[in-house]
Amino acid sequence: MEKPLDLHVLGFFLAVAEELSFTRAAKRLHMTQPPLSLQIKQLETHVGAKLFERTHRGVRVTAAGEMLRAEAAKLFALEHRTRQLVARVGRGEEGGHISIGFTAVASLDFVPGLLRRFNARVPGLFYSLKELNSDAQMSSLLRGEMDVALVRPPVVDSRLDARRLLSEPQVLAVPADHQLAGLSKAHVKHLHGQVLVAYDRRAGRYVHDLMMRWLSEHNVVPSRYHEVVHHNALMAVVSAGLGVAVVPASASALPIRGVTFKQFTGPSAPKIELWIASRKQAANPFTSVFLQEALDHSAQYRPRVLA
Repeated sequence: MEKPLDLHVLGFFLAVAEELSFTRAAKRLHMTQPPLSLQIKQLETHVGAKLFERTHRGVRVTAAGEMLRAEAAKLFALEHRTRQLVARVGRGEEGGHISIGFTAVASLDFVPGLLRRFNARVPGLFYSLKELNSDAQMSSLLRGEMDVALVRPPVVDSRLDARRLLSEPQVLAVPADHQLAGLSKAHVKHLHGQVLVAYDRRAGRYVHDLMMRWLSEHNVVPSRYHEVVHHNALMAVVSAGLGVAVVPASASALPIRGVTFKQFTGPSAPKIELWIASRKQAANPFTSVFLQEALDHSAQYRPRVLA
């Protein structure tokens, strides 16, 4: 049987990777440099790869070292979570755990209500909550790092089960002093010639493509685009008065200073869907319970729209 990685030695490795100096890392670890160097050499032999390269400026982490650093961080997170769970059981508390992923917009209105509902049914669980884009969530699911994920479609991997939770309208987010802020409702033609704030396609392919098709169908051409990766960044750009944005209606559940939201009239923006996904071979017994609560919650959910 192959010898497992020693977390203690991995801690030495992370110290060197962070300090980029064996001398500083040894001082931080309250040890001398020779035994630290020996531990790193033995680790390199164990994993079969060179982890550091010495340069005239100090130490550089190799590509293999960067990979180990990322994976070691996950191991330490798992170790920390395991200790917490064991401690909870030892104190007589509930020992269950569930890891949930969600998109930024879903966290504004839908997720809080769902968590309240689920916690009422299964009190005392330990939660790991991760806000990630949909692609990152599905990758996390497949690696076994997450139990359930609230994602945008499509979900095409055969190893995952996925169901649609809801479909909600989109609204226009406008700077408070913008010329469109005085409208009672917005029309797609109002976007022609405007500066539009949009999600970078690499981070939000589904939402990006949905909007671009809609604009193209109605021959609407914005004057230019600002591209962002995260929802908070999108709202910050709108709040700064640099452009307007089309966002899910639930995004208006959290008022943003300097931003007003307008419903669409006429050819409304296409509705945006939210799905729930999990691995087909789900090991966590709470996953199925959460899935059912999510479906029940979505059947009653109505996104709040601020006018």
